[in-house]
Amino acid sequence: MNASNPATDTATVNPDGKLCLACLGDYGPSKLPGLKQCVRCGFITADMSISEEELAALYGEDYFHGEEYRNYVSEEASLKDNFRRRIVTLQQLIPDLKQRELFEVGCAYGFFLDEVKNDVASARGIDISRDAIAHAREHKGVNAIAGNYAEYPIERPVGMLAMWDTIEHLPRPDVFIEKAAHDVAPGGFIAVTTGDIDSFNARMRGKHWRMIHPPTHMHYFSVATLSKLLERNGFEVVHVSHPGNARNLRSILHFILDLRLGWGGLYRAIADWKIFDLSISMNLFDIMFVVARRKA
Repeated sequence: MNASNPATDTATVNPDGKLCLACLGDYGPSKLPGLKQCVRCGFITADMSISEEELAALYGEDYFHGEEYRNYVSEEASLKDNFRRRIVTLQQLIPDLKQRELFEVGCAYGFFLDEVKNDVASARGIDISRDAIAHAREHKGVNAIAGNYAEYPIERPVGMLAMWDTIEHLPRPDVFIEKAAHDVAPGGFIAVTTGDIDSFNARMRGKHWRMIHPPTHMHYFSVATLSKLLERNGFEVVHVSHPGNARNLRSILHFILDLRLGWGGLYRAIADWKIFDLSISMNLFDIMFVVARRKA
């Protein structure tokens, strides 16, 4: 480790991920079934592992059309509304955002890359889903590739790296953040959104919190544990908020009736009602938006 390359050497200190991904402490049992918790910092993760092949299989076309989302493409307007609000926050935090190259990890169908393209010097991204990338390139015309970010060489450091609702899906988020510390230029920024397991809603819901559903969601950060992971890799947290999210009513209905309650028949009977075309914004204050600066 040195001043120009502050990231932890994960391959040496935690090669198999048996230590806490946030602080390198030991894991113990969690009060939440199927999860384990660091006895030192409290980071919570699924008590399971997943291979790269299994991960790729999870995020095929079905993930975006019926498994996790009713229809991801139909969510474009709502998602872009969320992205626009994040961009405004980034512009307030980073006055020279327009001059920075941006790289997105987990770019899915390219909606953020399409929305941000006029607000940065250049925008490109990567996603493990080949189906999503095919759509992003064909329908959005964005610079996106299919692949594993952990294995993708970025030829020159970027000024901004975004990971929207991605870190909870990764087998080894510590490896991704370590790589981000290499790929973000000193003075550059990383922006992350993910669920906050220390939020009031998460604590009240316990094992029924909507974000707990491995193997698609593997890791459950709090502001403290995500900050610890970032700081351990040479980043300094400069912004934390819990913004609301816009969602298509049909997708909310799909999540509650079909995915959560198992009432697929009822969902399919009413899903085409026009009223469900509407989009609403709500805030349970359990999704955190964290921005950190790469130390010089």
